[in-house]
Amino acid sequence: MKIIIFLVVSAFALSAYAQTGDALFTQTYSFAEAENGIQSSSLADDFVPIFSGDLQSVILWMTFQGTPPDDIFIKITEDNGDIDPNITTTLISGNLVPSMIDTGDLINGRSVYEVTLSFPTVTPVWAGELYWLEVGTVSGSYWIYQDPVVFGTSVWYFDAGQFHNIYDAFGYSWDTFFEIRTPVALERSSWGSIKASF
Repeated sequence: MKIIIFLVVSAFALSAYAQTGDALFTQTYSFAEAENGIQSSSLADDFVPIFSGDLQSVILWMTFQGTPPDDIFIKITEDNGDIDPNITTTLISGNLVPSMIDTGDLINGRSVYEVTLSFPTVTPVWAGELYWLEVGTVSGSYWIYQDPVVFGTSVWYFDAGQFHNIYDAFGYSWDTFFEIRTPVALERSSWGSIKASF
């Protein structure tokens, strides 16, 4: 008896996989857990990569008053050991053009967008080290948060020249939704090499 095994590869699955890399850290958006959005000239939230690797993309969940911005400021910094975004080493920063997908959810009558921002170069980060994601959220841009904190400290907001922990200042235990991702894997096995492996 001859058994024939058919391997079906979905083109959609391959294209979806090709649009994001592996998650170095994730606090993935959940509408059920989302409370609201927060804005400041800059906001900071902490993260520790689950494995060492190259960081290139950041995914945020945001709402906007009016037209979404043409670019969003992002900075990745490394903590110096005191769990304070005010005293860190900058690894990479820039104003990045967002790629946005409407999730279909509404918060305060505003659409929630999955916002992907990719740096033109990669930056190595290390498992077990503490880092900060800083996001510029001015002009009606709101970074969606959950309550209570899922990892690390509450979100920090920028005012009077420095960051302040929102819990210490106001007693809010807010944590933002975001993912830190590796570069997209560009190389794929050809169909011929897949067939040859059988």
